[in-house]
Amino acid sequence: MFLTREQERMLNGEYGWAVAKAMAIIVKTGEVLGASRLVEISHAHVSGVSYTNILDPGLDFVRRLFLSGGRARVYTTINPGCVDYSGLSSLIDGSFNEKQAVIDESLIRMGFKPVFTCIPYYHRPPSQGEFLAWGESSAIAVANSYYGASSNREGGPLALAAALTGYTYYAGLHIPENRVARVVVRVDPSASRNPGALGLWIGENIREIPLLKGFNPPLWDLKIMLAASAASGSHAFIAVEKITPRGFYKVDPLEKVEVEWRDLEKYIGLEPSGGSVLGYLGCPHLHPWEFHLVYEYVKRRGRLPGRNRLLLTIPLEVYERYRDKVLYLRSLGVDVAAGTCPVVSRLTRRFDHLVTNSGKAVFYLSKQLKINYYLTETRRVLEIVYA
Repeated sequence: MFLTREQERMLNGEYGWAVAKAMAIIVKTGEVLGASRLVEISHAHVSGVSYTNILDPGLDFVRRLFLSGGRARVYTTINPGCVDYSGLSSLIDGSFNEKQAVIDESLIRMGFKPVFTCIPYYHRPPSQGEFLAWGESSAIAVANSYYGASSNREGGPLALAAALTGYTYYAGLHIPENRVARVVVRVDPSASRNPGALGLWIGENIREIPLLKGFNPPLWDLKIMLAASAASGSHAFIAVEKITPRGFYKVDPLEKVEVEWRDLEKYIGLEPSGGSVLGYLGCPHLHPWEFHLVYEYVKRRGRLPGRNRLLLTIPLEVYERYRDKVLYLRSLGVDVAAGTCPVVSRLTRRFDHLVTNSGKAVFYLSKQLKINYYLTETRRVLEIVYA
């Protein structure tokens, strides 16, 4: 791999141990993937920072990078941790607050922005053609598919390393010739009704980069679909006709398929009948537009009845901006957690059923919680918890 003089100095330790370690991670990853050089990035988004995921070894690694002089060289944001940063949630377990605080302090003192969200594009939308090094699978897919930016699917350590050096390897989706849609997927209108199930189907059935036709959702439904496909199939980029910037990809179809409602039924689960229900919205985090829709619905319906619960997870920035509305929802029995989600944290109680609009939540939580699930539209989630 060709390295500039500055990059060689970083690798050789002239900028300190933290930068040398970070550059070694990037170079080794790039060599394995056949990269011939590195490219400068303008925004890193670091995932894998929840204590419940990385535990003490991860905490110690992050802390050592900070104590060894590691500092962000580019704009860097932070994914959700395992605690509710509003301090109001009764469903998110606070047992690891002190451990998470050590991780957070280290990242913040390295110059990372404490947004604690899986939708960093809400905080800072990327530009078309911009080189990124993002962790968080759903955010990467949105950056590529919606904004036309350029990020590979990075793990937390690589994104952190890119933040400390300002570089990433030039391979994968950074190379224009690799952004070629090989499978044309025509989405029947009936299948568009459930973006979460559609994403799970794509992830499980399509291996190449697909081009979706007949699916033209708003951003908040697109992120639901992309998050599910990234969870079930590791997709980092899905071209969506009339949404993905046309100059960002090429089409060379080897196969054409159609997806209908009947193809999605296996991913939907069973509507609950009896037992306690956790209604969950916010995986990925609720965009402010979604938050306001839920707020207006709950405001009309009033206090939650019975033993069902509704959990909303939002960016910390949304909580700080709409704190009065969050407090009002809390007064009606709705649990709102800021800067976290149950995928990277732990719940304080068990439920018999999970009802959600998120295919990603179904993919992870149905296994973690060993719980029955029902994957449906947002309005139906609300109707069920109020039944």
